[in-house]
Amino acid sequence: MEMRRVEDILRLKSELELDASLVEPLVVSNRRAEERIAHGSSDELDYAALGYTIHNIYGCVENTCYRISKFFENGLSRDSWQKDLLSRMILDIQGVRPRFFSHEEYLVWDEIRAFRHVFRNLYNRPFDSERLMLLQKKVPGAVGSYTRGVKRYLDFLDVLASELESYERT
Repeated sequence: MEMRRVEDILRLKSELELDASLVEPLVVSNRRAEERIAHGSSDELDYAALGYTIHNIYGCVENTCYRISKFFENGLSRDSWQKDLLSRMILDIQGVRPRFFSHEEYLVWDEIRAFRHVFRNLYNRPFDSERLMLLQKKVPGAVGSYTRGVKRYLDFLDVLASELESYERT
């Protein structure tokens, strides 16, 4: 691993904090869309709005994973980088970085990633509202795992920056 500077670590920390802050309003919108459906709205646009919020939440999570992977490892395949990126987040790379997600958390996020791919390419297909609602039930727990992952990483980066500052002083 190339030698990082404290400034690099602090920048990554700020980027992760930004990503996490962008998820918060998306979660609020997600809840609003879910509540509209729960209160009887069955318009396709309400389901599309719910799908859109899930799509955007995943986009923020993917940005976080990309930042971590780029900072610590690099080298993503061009063909399957999105799936590879997410699967890397369950790796605890000794002496480099801790994992971001547990295997169980990864499975839920991978399901959301797959949904996002379908959602982005849903042109002349009918919207499967039942599948969407099954996935929606997993979103709050998935967001919780993301929030805990960011917190763990911010703590890890604090320790890493502190160790690097000590090393640079000697």
